[in-house]
Amino acid sequence: MQEIISKMVFSQTTQLWSLAEDANEYERMHNLLSGELKSVLDDEKITSVLREKTATSLIDGEFVLALHDPCDIRKAYAKKLENIGRVRDLDGNMINGYSTLGTVCLSSESQELHFCDISVFSNGDKAHYVLQTELDAVLNKKAKAEKEQEAAAFTKREKEIIELVERDEYVNLRQVVHAQLKRVSEELKKGKKKLRICHVIDRQMDGVPYFSFIDEVLDDLFVIRAKISRNSNEMIVNEDGKEVAIKLVDVLLPHKHVDVIEKVRLNKRNYQDVKRIIEWGILKLEGADYSVVRITLLDRKGKEIFLKPMLLITNLPIKKAKDALETYFIYLKRAKIEGAFKFVKNALGWEEFQVRDWESIKNIIALAFFIGGYFYEIEPELANHPVISWLSQLGGGKGKITRHYFLEGLKNLLIYQQVERFREKTRLRDEEWSDILEFAL
Repeated sequence: MQEIISKMVFSQTTQLWSLAEDANEYERMHNLLSGELKSVLDDEKITSVLREKTATSLIDGEFVLALHDPCDIRKAYAKKLENIGRVRDLDGNMINGYSTLGTVCLSSESQELHFCDISVFSNGDKAHYVLQTELDAVLNKKAKAEKEQEAAAFTKREKEIIELVERDEYVNLRQVVHAQLKRVSEELKKGKKKLRICHVIDRQMDGVPYFSFIDEVLDDLFVIRAKISRNSNEMIVNEDGKEVAIKLVDVLLPHKHVDVIEKVRLNKRNYQDVKRIIEWGILKLEGADYSVVRITLLDRKGKEIFLKPMLLITNLPIKKAKDALETYFIYLKRAKIEGAFKFVKNALGWEEFQVRDWESIKNIIALAFFIGGYFYEIEPELANHPVISWLSQLGGGKGKITRHYFLEGLKNLLIYQQVERFREKTRLRDEEWSDILEFAL
C-alpha cells in the first residue's frame, strides 16, 4: 500500500497504468485493489482507519462538527466501467459517473479538519441500487398485506427489493447517509459520554427521515440547509379557493435580529456595509418541533445579494439572536468539506482512474480520500517543521508554506530519488551524466 500511496503522491494521479513501471507492476497493484489477493486493500478498511484516527485526534473535545457532503466523481466519456451511473456535471447536465458521500470533522477547540469517512456508490449498480420512492412503495405494499393478513402478489422486481432489504444489501442516498452518520457518530462517541456531535449537511438531506434519524436514533444535533421550495406550517386560501401552504421562505417568523457587517467577500466580490437579517422560529414536522433560521443579506443599497434567503433547520435550541447567529456560523463551516474535495480532485487526480472493475474503483476513490486526509493532518506542522518548509521551497513556494507547495516539493524530491536510482542502475559515469544534463538544459 505504501508504494501505491507514494506513487499517487508523486504522479498526482489515480491512474494505475501511469503509476506502474511495467505490466507486471500494474497487475500487482490492480490485484491489491481488486480483491484478488488475500491481503486486500478495500474501502471498508481504509475508512475504518480514518474514523479511528479522527476519534483519537478529537479525544479531548466536547463538541465536534461532522460535515457531510455528496461529491460526484465525473467520468463523462467512460462507458465500459462496471456499475457506471449518472451524475450531474458543473452545468447541471446528466453525465456518466459515480457518487460519493464524504465526511470531515472539525473540533470546535482546535479548528483542525480531519478526514473521517467516505462512501462510494452508484445508481448504475443494478444489483443493489433501489430508488427511495420504489423502496417506499414496496415496503408499504408489504406492510399493508401483513396488516390485513392477505397474500400480496409481488412482481419480480418487488421480490428482488424485498430480498435486498432482508439481507440489508440495498443502496440509495438515504441508506448511505444513515449508515455513514451512524458509523461516524458511534466511533466518535466511544468512551466519551459528554461529547456532542453536530451534523452539518446541505439541501440534499432536507427531509424528516434525516431529521428524526439524527435527533432520535443517533441522539445528535444537526444543522441542515432547507430547500427553498420547503413549505411552512401556515396555510392560505389561493385564488381558486383552495388551502395551500405558505413557503417557508415567505412565512413571517416571530423573531428578528439585524446587524451590519462592515466588509465581506462573497462570490469573489467585496461588499461594504452589508446588512444581515436573521429571523427564527419553530417549524412543526410530523409531531416534532425544529428551529428554523432564515438569513438575508442586503448590500449597502438595500438589494439582496443572493436571489433567495438561506433557510436552516436545526434541533439546536434557539432562544435568542446569539443562538441563531451561531447556527448560521456553524453551517458556513460546511464549505470546508468542499475545499477538501477540491484538493483531492486537483492534487491527487481523484477522477482520473482508468480501472474498470467496481471493487478497484471503490478502493481507489477511498484511497485517494485517505491520502488527502494525510495532507490535512500535517497542516498544523507545515509552518513549524524545517523539513516541510524546505520541501515547500522546493515546490516553488517562495516563502509560502501550504499543502500545495509541500505536495509539489514532495513530488520533486521523489523525482530526484527516481533519477538517482536510475543513475545507480545504469552506472553512469560523471562525464556521461554531465552530457545528459547539458543536453537536457
